[in-house]
Amino acid sequence: MTNGGERQSIWSEDIRAARLSDVLYEHLAARIEGGEFGVGTRLPSETDLAEQFSVSRSMVREALSRLRENGTIVSRKGAGSFVQRPSDPAAPTGTIGFGPATSLAQVKKGYEFRIGLEGEAAFWAAQNRTPETLVRIRHSLERLEEAIERRDVGVEPDYNFHLAVAQASANEFFETVLMSMRVPMTFAINLSRSLSLMRPVTRLRIVQAEHVAIYEAIGAGDGRAASAAMRMHIGNTCNRVFEGEVDKYGGPLPL
Repeated sequence: MTNGGERQSIWSEDIRAARLSDVLYEHLAARIEGGEFGVGTRLPSETDLAEQFSVSRSMVREALSRLRENGTIVSRKGAGSFVQRPSDPAAPTGTIGFGPATSLAQVKKGYEFRIGLEGEAAFWAAQNRTPETLVRIRHSLERLEEAIERRDVGVEPDYNFHLAVAQASANEFFETVLMSMRVPMTFAINLSRSLSLMRPVTRLRIVQAEHVAIYEAIGAGDGRAASAAMRMHIGNTCNRVFEGEVDKYGGPLPL
């Protein structure tokens, strides 16, 4: 990352096929999710963003429009664009979101629901994937790999991977439901990945291999394999949390 007026490049050889507005959207979303732009923060102007990332203002407008549509930012006439939570009262009317899980039983129910939902999303992602959506999924995989190398929890890239699969389905209902589940999903992801960090790195490698299997099946256009890989991954994650290793006293690991 750079500060001030210094330009930076977020474009690499493997994403040349993607629309620049999509890549810019993902980059801005990641910076917001990472806390660089906190809630209530005013984003740089369209002109500043266009100059900083060496893209046209129309590309910037497209990226900002997507951020507004999903409730990440709100635009105020004459003042600019500001970061807001999806559940913010200023979000578009009709936005529905689940609150945080209030018990481990709810966390388990969330996994059970996601097995069916995301299994179908992965199936249709394999049928309808495009170069752009595959880039989006791969980008999340790369961020997950970086998190493993740093021994970070990697909550946001994990959630973004699953959201990118839903987006690749070309069915907005899958994407909308996953966005509405962001709070309980990120709680569950944080729980499962934090537990994995208590184990040797091989545990995270197993989880990463499951993500890679989903991506490869989608890339190959194999809907059945993509669905099976997604269902297995979410089921395995649930088992790792609730039926995983035991401590030296024979009891379940502390949650």
